[in-house]
Amino acid sequence: MQRFYLDDNATTNLDPRVRAVMEQLLDAPLGNPSSLHAEGRRARGEIDAARDSIAAWLRAKPSEIIFTSGGTESCNLAVQGLACANASKGRHLITAKTEHHAVLGAFEALGRGNNFEVTYLDVDAHGLIDPDELARTIGPETILVSIMSANNETGVRQPMREIGEICAKRGVLFHTDAIQSAGKEALDLAGWQVSALSLTAHKFHGPLGAGLLWLKSGVPIARLMEGGSHENERRPGTENAPAIAGFAEAVRLYGNVDPAEAQRQFCWTERLWQELSLLGGVRRNGAGTSDSIQRLPNTLNVSFLGLHGEDLLIGLDLAGLAVSSGSACLVGSVQPSHVLAAMGVPAEWASATVRFSIGPQIRDEDLGEIANRVRQVVRHQRSLRGWTPDQTCDKLLPQEALA
Repeated sequence: MQRFYLDDNATTNLDPRVRAVMEQLLDAPLGNPSSLHAEGRRARGEIDAARDSIAAWLRAKPSEIIFTSGGTESCNLAVQGLACANASKGRHLITAKTEHHAVLGAFEALGRGNNFEVTYLDVDAHGLIDPDELARTIGPETILVSIMSANNETGVRQPMREIGEICAKRGVLFHTDAIQSAGKEALDLAGWQVSALSLTAHKFHGPLGAGLLWLKSGVPIARLMEGGSHENERRPGTENAPAIAGFAEAVRLYGNVDPAEAQRQFCWTERLWQELSLLGGVRRNGAGTSDSIQRLPNTLNVSFLGLHGEDLLIGLDLAGLAVSSGSACLVGSVQPSHVLAAMGVPAEWASATVRFSIGPQIRDEDLGEIANRVRQVVRHQRSLRGWTPDQTCDKLLPQEALA
C-alpha cells in the first residue's frame, strides 16, 4: 500500500540536495569552527558563507543572524532574552493564546519566576487576533509583543503589517515565530517591522537541529546559556557547521516561494475539504475558508464529530496516511488543542481533529485516493461507535459552520 506523507507542518523530508551538501562536510576533515588550524578555518568559512547567504535572503545583515539548535531555542532566546535584557524599561509582555508551546512556555516561565506580567490576547472564531485590542493592551510598561506569523495547527496568517505598525508606533519590541511561514510565504522583515524573527530549517526540507534567530541590529538581548563567546556572545556552544550549511542550501532551494506551487497547494487543500465535507458532521477550523490571503496554502484543519482523536489518527496511519492532530511537540500524546480551545471550538468537535499539511511530494492525482481513505476510516469508526451525521446537535455550532 502506498503511503502518503501529509504532515509537512511537523517536519519535511530532507531534500537530497541538502543532504549532499551536508555529506560533503561530514565526509571531509572538519575542525571546530573556533579553532585556528586549517580544518577549523574551513568549518568557520562554511558557517560564514551560510550566514551571508541566509542574511541576503532575509535582506538583513549577517551580524543579525544567530544560529541555534532549532525553532524552540530560537523562540525561547527571543522571548526570554529580549524580556530580561529590556526589563529596566518595563515588565509587561503580550502574546496570543494560540502561540506555539515554545513561545507560550517561555512567557509562562517569565510570568512565574521573573516578576513579569503577561497578557494573553484572545482570538476570534477564525483564530485571528484583534489589532485594536493589541493597541489597547499596550501600556507604558509594555516592552515586548510576540505574535506568530502563521499558526502551525490551522495555517491562519496574522495581520503582520498592522501588528508591526502598532508596535513600532508605541516603541515596543515585536518578535514573531515565523517557523511555519518560511518556504510558504515571503518573509518581510521591513514590512512587518519586527525586532526579532525565529526560524528552523526542517520545516522547509532542511536538516533537523538547525535554527536561527534574526535580531535587529542594536536590539539588546540576554543570552540564556553560559560557556563561550560563540555567535557574537549571544548563543554559546560549538556551531553545527554541516547542519548550518544544509540550512543555507534549503533556503536556496525553498526560501523563495514559487507562486504556482503555492496556488497548486491552495487548490489541493480546497478540493480535499470539498471531498471531506461530503461526510457530514465535519467542520473546518481556521480563517478564510476559501481565502488564500488568510491561511497558508498547504494547511487544512478538519474536525470530525463523533470520533475519538487518538483512534482516528491510528486508523488513518494504518490506512497509509501520515497526519497529526496539530502540534508535534507534545511527545507521545494526543491532547486537546489549546489553539482550537482559544478559537471557541467545542470539545465535542476539537477532540477528533486532523491537520493535513502537504508539500511538493503530494501531487494532484493523489487527492482522490487520499480522500477515499479518509472517508473510509471515518465511516468505519463512526459505525463502530453507532454514530451518524444526523445526530449532530445544532446547539454545538451555528448551522452554517456545519458541513
